[in-house]
Amino acid sequence: MKILVLSDSHGVIESMARAVIHHAPDAVIHLGDCVPDAKALQARFPALTIYRVKGNNDWRDKTPERLELTMQGVHILAVHGHQYGVYSGLFRLSLAARETGADVALYGHTHIPACEQTETGLWLLNPGACGSFAPTCGVIEIANGHCTCYNAPVETAQPGKGE
Repeated sequence: MKILVLSDSHGVIESMARAVIHHAPDAVIHLGDCVPDAKALQARFPALTIYRVKGNNDWRDKTPERLELTMQGVHILAVHGHQYGVYSGLFRLSLAARETGADVALYGHTHIPACEQTETGLWLLNPGACGSFAPTCGVIEIANGHCTCYNAPVETAQPGKGE
């Protein structure tokens, strides 16, 4: 199973569409800023399951700020990150992940891609910003109840060409 992780799209839907086309995920998790972009991506790819949480710029949206999912035995905690102070470090997010029994903690907000696995086996993944001038995304690959996480650039191929 492949899960595409996107964050901080800020109105740039084309880069998200390119990431979906390039990575061909089984599901997408959008980490907020801007939730309407995730809804637009869902309209463009109606057969694709897209999960979402709201970010600090989505304050009017009714989408939850936190989401827990278990996919093929891997427990995922998804947040935007502002509520855990991720600019100052990942300690509070790591504690929340531990409390929920998460294998993967997803966060955005900083616009800086990051991916690390702690000594306890917890993956901390920030996909960066898919709405920036150099858009990035994150990928979770799950097989046999185990996962691998990594960051990737969003491919520059135009949607609709070579799909």
